[in-house]
Amino acid sequence: MSEIEDKEIAQSFLDKVGGDLSSCTLTKEVLLILLQRSSTTLTVDYRKCEIREENTLELLPLLGRIRFQRPTPGFMMSIIRQIYQTCSPHYISSLLRSTDNCLNLTTRVLDAADSTALCYTLQHSQGVKLNLMWTSTPEGALESIVPLLSNVSHLSVDRQRLLRILHCCASSDDQQGASLALLQALQHTLDFSCSSAMDLTDETQEVPMMHLRAEDCRVIAMVMSINNTTKTHLMLQDCHVDEAGLEELFWVLETATLRCSKAQLLQFLALLGVGSESMCVRRANCLSLALGREVDLSHMVLDQQACGTLALLLEYSEELSELDLSHCQLTDRCLEPLLPHLHKTKVLDLSDNNITDIGAQHIYNEVNSTSSVSTVRLFNNNIERKHLYQGDKRFELW
Repeated sequence: MSEIEDKEIAQSFLDKVGGDLSSCTLTKEVLLILLQRSSTTLTVDYRKCEIREENTLELLPLLGRIRFQRPTPGFMMSIIRQIYQTCSPHYISSLLRSTDNCLNLTTRVLDAADSTALCYTLQHSQGVKLNLMWTSTPEGALESIVPLLSNVSHLSVDRQRLLRILHCCASSDDQQGASLALLQALQHTLDFSCSSAMDLTDETQEVPMMHLRAEDCRVIAMVMSINNTTKTHLMLQDCHVDEAGLEELFWVLETATLRCSKAQLLQFLALLGVGSESMCVRRANCLSLALGREVDLSHMVLDQQACGTLALLLEYSEELSELDLSHCQLTDRCLEPLLPHLHKTKVLDLSDNNITDIGAQHIYNEVNSTSSVSTVRLFNNNIERKHLYQGDKRFELW
């Protein structure tokens, strides 16, 4: 302690290590002395520092010269509260510099005072990265945060919080501005998949299926429709969405990239056959644009009706890289509506089905009329005359 209190010794030591003390275990007292005895910016690992989360007031004037690695959400919240309580907005920029512009409040339970302090910080911030994954907020707190999202460059939230924020945007006085700011903060990604529902700190957690109601889907579609210049990534895996909800989403799919389960894709396909011809065509076009270059329905049972609606989708799909219909219990008859469109994909997987020589011949005739198909997988079907395709390297039957 006496050595580091000497200004020259302290400065010499810090010069040698370039201010990097991330490997050192420091008390708050030692950290304060080093900061007071030198002009060097220090890099410290908070998890190795003996600093109590609630005892941060003395650090406020020195934040601009500290770079914190791995600060805990509790420590972050303590600093935010101290700044608010002392009415010191000029410390906010120092705090953000010390944490690489990141406010990590994940897994925290925020009370009303915490939420007020957070809003105060966001009001005086610009381009902040805000992490609210699995963070509990009191009633009305998210409504206060929504108008400040224009100051947030990157927002991380779990799917339950995301849905609440979407509803807040929909009911906001500045609905369009709030929605656009939210999409930009989320990097134009609305993630309702299981990955945004799991608290990685809880190893025993079982994540329930999320149910999106028709009203939820209406709000999602409303927010997505605000900005039609940038595609929104909509991730619906691990969600249950009923028919009314899918109807709400259909019309914004043309400005989205869709990631959904195979069961959900079958639900979307079923809706292609409902309504007028023009409506079915428009829906098929929207769904085609959202799915992109790959269609995977492997291990899903496809009957004639499903194949009929799939054919409508394929009619409006261009430049498919892969169509995977393996393990779908397909028969020659089921294949009939699909045949005119099989040439649109580069890789066609029809393995492990009930296709016979008749169906295989039809597939060969369609594929042989184009040069775009590079691979056709037909192994594990009811095909006996395999020798007919031995000269064509595109066909895999063994």
